[in-house]
Amino acid sequence: MSKRNLFLIFLASSILFWGLKNEKFTLSLTPALFSPSKTVPEKEPVEVHPEVLNLQESFSRVAENVKPAVVNISTIHLEKYSSNPYEFFFMNPDDLFDQFFNAPPHSRKEKQSPQERYYQRKVPGTGSGVIMDPAGYVLTNEHVVRNADEIKITLASDPDRKINGKVIGRDERTDLAVIKIQSSEKFPYVRLGDSDALKVGDWAIAIGSPFGLAQTVTVGVISASRQNLSIEGRNYKDLIQTDAAINPGNSGGPLVNIRGEVIGINTAIYTPSGGFAGIGFAIPIDRAKEIIPQLREMGKVVRGWIGVILEEKLDEATAKVFGVPDKEGALVKQVLADFPAAKAGLKRGDVIREFDGKKIKNNYDLQTLVAASSPNKKVNIKIIRYKKEMPLELVPQEAPASLGEIGKEEKDKEGEQEKGKEVSWLGAAFMDLDVHFRERLKIPESESGIMIIRVERNSKAEEIGLEEGDVIRTINQEPISNLKDFQEVFKKVKLSSGVVFDLLRRGESLYLSYMGPEK
Repeated sequence: MSKRNLFLIFLASSILFWGLKNEKFTLSLTPALFSPSKTVPEKEPVEVHPEVLNLQESFSRVAENVKPAVVNISTIHLEKYSSNPYEFFFMNPDDLFDQFFNAPPHSRKEKQSPQERYYQRKVPGTGSGVIMDPAGYVLTNEHVVRNADEIKITLASDPDRKINGKVIGRDERTDLAVIKIQSSEKFPYVRLGDSDALKVGDWAIAIGSPFGLAQTVTVGVISASRQNLSIEGRNYKDLIQTDAAINPGNSGGPLVNIRGEVIGINTAIYTPSGGFAGIGFAIPIDRAKEIIPQLREMGKVVRGWIGVILEEKLDEATAKVFGVPDKEGALVKQVLADFPAAKAGLKRGDVIREFDGKKIKNNYDLQTLVAASSPNKKVNIKIIRYKKEMPLELVPQEAPASLGEIGKEEKDKEGEQEKGKEVSWLGAAFMDLDVHFRERLKIPESESGIMIIRVERNSKAEEIGLEEGDVIRTINQEPISNLKDFQEVFKKVKLSSGVVFDLLRRGESLYLSYMGPEK
């Protein structure tokens, strides 16, 4: 580079430095690098209709008013479990030692299983709830606090503070519970609305603590109402369906309307992935208001109960065959022994048409009326049996806290009864073909006989070819209707002279014959 060019560069740099120092120039990130600064004009905001702004303001006001009354509920369940004190991934180290040194089997000492030890671990849970009373009564889902040994309540206003909570009442049937915050202070609370007045398309706002996060607000609409679902073995009636996002941890939180009134308690989602998929469900607040007084005063809900299991529906064909003219009523599938319906004379196949003077259109009507009835008070009902209408009287009793326990008791009784009626022959156990076996194995009422419930290994029955589940209809062409018939017939049977069983096996008829030694 020549001296002349170096001089020009030095001169230009000096002029630039002088200009910047004396504020004669301003650097700007514009196409003109050394140009005076320019002010960028502000863009006008998009014009929004006033009604839209009012709606947005409504959502903000709802969130502002309701969130202080929505709480996070964290629970601890102390679970006991047993464990071997020597737990290895593949095998016991003694076995490894023996195999490594190729110890002969006879030299290996008898292994004794170490004594079991019992441990206790804390199983955490989380959910939401809503304060419905300034004294600190919280409404939530029963499944949020089920088996909880410790309950902590966290308020929106003080997320670092955890207050003890106590279950005041719980109802497994509706999946609702009431908790009392263990504090004498006054708390913000919400107004309970009217869920029966809801219409599809109404705004719905869900508030809660999904995944244990801080309070969130999601907005949607009422997608559908009166949805009856079975979720994890529990039947939910009359649920509100919404597309407002509900996720795990939202359970027990409120679903509110545009006025900030609670219209439901969020309880379940329909999802293939475990996260929100556009369909959530809430328990209508009007169903909650019916039982909240009992939960607060007695800790439980007292309902009537008669002890029947109903068919899912009364279809057209069944109605025609059973003589039900308008397809209305509740069809009895099973009558539980020793409970009010059985004592009143109800039978499988009866169609209940009236209960306490009120017509029954379907199962829901009957369940609602029975639950609302007073235990130990006589009720008149009308049924259709063999195409004829007839009256009956029954006295409902108080419903058990969990119908699952009734089912367990019935199975236990059934097992005891079945065990007491067993008859053994040739190494097989036989029982009468009762209604339980018929339902379980789909055996038609037209079939009579006895059933094999067990066949011992290497027994004569196994040698003959008898199998568990076989229904024996005749032996040597002598009909078998029950165990009494069977005991009379097998006394005359000689295997050496031959025996022929007429069987029903897995829905197929067959003859099974045998001739051979008695033993």
